[in-house]
Amino acid sequence: MSSTPVPFEVSIPQQKLEGIQNRVKNYPWHLISTFDPTWKHGPPPDQIRQICDYWTTKYDWRKTESTINGLPQFTAAIQGHDIHFVHEKGSGSNPKPLLLIHGWPYSFHSYTGLVERLAHPERFGGKEEDAFSVVVPSLPGFAFSSKPTSIVYLKDVEAIFNTLMTATLGYKTYIAHGGDWGAHLSERLAFHYPESCVGIHITLSCVRHHGAVMCEGKYAEDASEAEKEYAIKEKEIWDEEKAYNLLQQTKPLKLAYAMMESPVGIAAWILEAWNAWSDRRGQSLTEVFSLDVLLDEVMMYLVNDSFNTSMWIYAGFHEEGLMTLPEGEKMRVPVGVLAAPDPVFPMPPQEVLERSREVVLYTKAEKGGHFPFYECPDVVVEELRKYRTIVRGRL
Repeated sequence: MSSTPVPFEVSIPQQKLEGIQNRVKNYPWHLISTFDPTWKHGPPPDQIRQICDYWTTKYDWRKTESTINGLPQFTAAIQGHDIHFVHEKGSGSNPKPLLLIHGWPYSFHSYTGLVERLAHPERFGGKEEDAFSVVVPSLPGFAFSSKPTSIVYLKDVEAIFNTLMTATLGYKTYIAHGGDWGAHLSERLAFHYPESCVGIHITLSCVRHHGAVMCEGKYAEDASEAEKEYAIKEKEIWDEEKAYNLLQQTKPLKLAYAMMESPVGIAAWILEAWNAWSDRRGQSLTEVFSLDVLLDEVMMYLVNDSFNTSMWIYAGFHEEGLMTLPEGEKMRVPVGVLAAPDPVFPMPPQEVLERSREVVLYTKAEKGGHFPFYECPDVVVEELRKYRTIVRGRL
């Protein structure tokens, strides 16, 4: 079931913002060990404190709120959830519907800087014929979508998003794009709803061919040496980075009790991932991302108290899972790939992906990690337009 979209505007009470600020200002920094100035054992206190000092003296949530409210936003009741989304209709007579799906630890806001560029390319030196009608939803339990009352399963989220695009917004077909959970959901949409999700473009790949589970070092019996090397290396990286994932999958409530009282704790938990997963190569976290960008993403988990509820998709995935396709089956829609040098979630070689799908575009980016919408936004826009051109006659 799906309801008619209702216009939405972000308006966080001042009392809520002041409460966050006061807890940051009063954080007991003297209780945190300071002997390790690196990120090896977690976020170093001196760097997190510098970010928090900016947070309490210069950061302006109302500026971010105004930026978000500059885009058309809505909510719609879909299958028991109130789903928040941006919906910017594209220029021209034939803009292609494009579903942008975010992941963790970021939000729908991560894509707001791309919306107008994708929907109205002629305003940015592009061609009107390349326009998309852009839809950017918040995952259930994230940002301004409603809080779930039970575990969130990916099978339900993909059904919700397909319903959003088709029944709620009336699009017969659409393209999906994303990284992190957004990539996983795009791949699932391509496999389960190929009649409506007729193409996908991804910056990470989660769903693989039968027998090759992501991050487990597994590969097909007839795998090439390159495929084997990739699978082994992927597992080695993940073994060093997976602690957060194990906790969020298995004990989300254990984490929630500690985090929900501490904006600084949530910031440190989230920013550790931004530091580890971005393409820094000789740069610090705050050289790659502005303080405003980092704090915007942290605030998306604070202004609506959604850090806790954002964990339930991990718990659902842990119970449900779907990391490989059934034996002998492939995705039936054309797939575009942007392979950025993500240090923790490297894109598989094209030959690996072609075992489970038809890859019509595979581009290796020179820079960019897990957050390409901030790290290399021009490349993301260009690649999405390029993908649409390649598959134009098939959509």
